[in-house]
Amino acid sequence: MSKQAKKQSLLGQTQRKQSTRKPAKKNKAPTPSAQTSIASDVPSSDVKSKKKIWVGLSLVTLLIILFPKPQLITYEKLGLVAQSIYWSGLPGYDPVLLDSKLHPRSALHQNILYLCVDKNNPSTCQRYQVIEQKGVIPALLKLILD
Repeated sequence: MSKQAKKQSLLGQTQRKQSTRKPAKKNKAPTPSAQTSIASDVPSSDVKSKKKIWVGLSLVTLLIILFPKPQLITYEKLGLVAQSIYWSGLPGYDPVLLDSKLHPRSALHQNILYLCVDKNNPSTCQRYQVIEQKGVIPALLKLILD
């Protein structure tokens, strides 16, 4: 009895055994862990974008609250009435009247406005009676329209 020789294909390629695995089902439902990973990816980007929006809105609100806003004030002395935009100044900056070169010193809670030629010399100040104070929107309208 003779031994049978194994068949070899050209260029040294051998025949492969067919795999004994069963083919995967195409309509298989994902496992619960796969569902949570897919579900957690979508909301995390939404949460990040919503968080950025809330942080931005809170910063804008904080700036509006902390920083002074312009006011439209009407003041008078000896029958002469004037209307100006008063900016109470940022921290470290003096208050200004936008249409004047005079330096204001205000006591708006007492309805008094002092306008000084030299801010270091109080004898150059004149006292004015504040008649009316308006908010930001009338001040911006006067600034735009005049």
